[in-house]
Amino acid sequence: MIQQLISGLALFTVATTLTAAATQQPLLQPSEEAFLQRHWPNAISPQGNAPAHFSTLEASLSPKSCGTCHPQQLKDWSTSLHSKAMGPGIYGQLVDMVETDPATARICWGCHTPLAEQQEKLWSSTADGSTWLANKQFDTALQHDGLVCAACHVRQHQVYGPVRSTTPGITGKIDQGLPHNGFSAETAFSKSGFCRGCHQFGPDDYALNGKLIENTYNEWKESKYPAQGVQCQSCHMPKRRHLWRGIHDPEMVKQGIIISVDVTHQQLHLNDTLTATITIANTGTGHYFPTYLTPKIFIRAKLIDAAGNLLVGTEQEAIIGREATLDLSQELYDTRIPPGDSIAINYQQAVSQENLSLKVEVIVEPDHFYERFYRSVLANGSPSPKGRALLEQALKDAEQSPFSIYETVRPLPMSSSTLSADSSSPDWNDTKIAWHDYATGLQQACSTGKPAMLFFYADWCPTCHAYKKIFRDQEIIATTDQFIMIRVNIDQYPEIDKAYDLDGGYVPRIFGLHANGTLMDNIRASGGGYRHFINADNQSRFVELMRNILNTANLTTQQLRPGAAINCSI
Repeated sequence: MIQQLISGLALFTVATTLTAAATQQPLLQPSEEAFLQRHWPNAISPQGNAPAHFSTLEASLSPKSCGTCHPQQLKDWSTSLHSKAMGPGIYGQLVDMVETDPATARICWGCHTPLAEQQEKLWSSTADGSTWLANKQFDTALQHDGLVCAACHVRQHQVYGPVRSTTPGITGKIDQGLPHNGFSAETAFSKSGFCRGCHQFGPDDYALNGKLIENTYNEWKESKYPAQGVQCQSCHMPKRRHLWRGIHDPEMVKQGIIISVDVTHQQLHLNDTLTATITIANTGTGHYFPTYLTPKIFIRAKLIDAAGNLLVGTEQEAIIGREATLDLSQELYDTRIPPGDSIAINYQQAVSQENLSLKVEVIVEPDHFYERFYRSVLANGSPSPKGRALLEQALKDAEQSPFSIYETVRPLPMSSSTLSADSSSPDWNDTKIAWHDYATGLQQACSTGKPAMLFFYADWCPTCHAYKKIFRDQEIIATTDQFIMIRVNIDQYPEIDKAYDLDGGYVPRIFGLHANGTLMDNIRASGGGYRHFINADNQSRFVELMRNILNTANLTTQQLRPGAAINCSI
């Protein structure tokens, strides 16, 4: 089913100088297309005998041998999915298929283990015609290495690679006394078209609902990125690193999208309907997000109380991805996001009690389809014992692949008329605790050398009013003498509030500041969703936070030379 290219192989023996215009063409040029048709035939021929003067190392197809001179590339490749291309999931299916259906097995080999030396059987000519015969050159270890260096770089023991970054206009055979007779520099290695054979079905290949099962190259080709000179290699092989990070890598996924959550600013009353919009924009992925039907992205939203407990019945879920039946006979839905596009997900829920927050999570399950597939195959009991053991391992691996790329907690903007707490300013024991406004507090911290505790609150906030008992705790009152205590009303000073909106605009929020007014980045009031929140019933946690701030301040003070002046930020 995977697009196959015309067979044949030719070696470039003459170096050629390209014009600058030719090297900057984003799409394949005719000479590059011709090279790829030779380089990626329907089935790569066996390498044959190595030149007599080649050392054992030069003749080897093993990645470890390549790593002797290219250690960084070997290290990168070893961490990539290319090195696991013949993992338990695919091998567990092929272990029986190679005997019962070698023709279909070869389709899988074409991308997962494309070298002839990696394949148990070869389509061979005999006196009675063509048939499948055992491969005398088959290398089990090489097969288990998956998509190896030689799969892209070696044909008939001739090495091919991208043009040198120092001489981008020089292509063709480059020897200069290099090992393995040098290499042939080809511009196609830096083009998205080089990846096309394994990441793009042909126009007549398998499709669902009029869309090819694999269409990544065309998705890129129809995006803005070719015009910008951005190739597959630009993101997946940055600075020619052999990393090939993708949907299985959290940081790679985060770089490709932007997630935003917009909660209604209208103050809510009990039994009102909360409306929130979760937007996911495909801002940096050069193809659909996600491009294949195997991954799924789950957007989950729910209401939680101040302790972080779920409000039952408020959970809602949306899915980004393409889903099909396990036999690939029917597409069930397709909510993927094209390059440069976005999707908006609306969350609506009745507000049944006070002091609630909206929690939004985005979870990536890169092997979602595979997990379902492995379960189905194992349930049917069809694999041989060896194949079954492999698929059981593949299922375990798939179950462990999900990861979170986003989480936020947003307090609901409740109207003061609905709150049971006093709507006047919270009573924080002003007679015993010296409270300062923001500007005055920073000046005091600077002049005294004391650390500051910065509180954000609102008159309409029930928990802020409930802090009354915290600020009547004798230990806490006594300890405040070691601090400059600062409080900011978010409704009166929204610009200050916005500057400290590090993980949401909820209240109350508590921060530790150095005497010079800079934020103590390592200080967290809570380890949960509210990083700067402490429940009004948790005085012990409040005392612990005060100690952590003091310890951090003392550490910083000890690092200053005696008599050194504090560089204040105000």
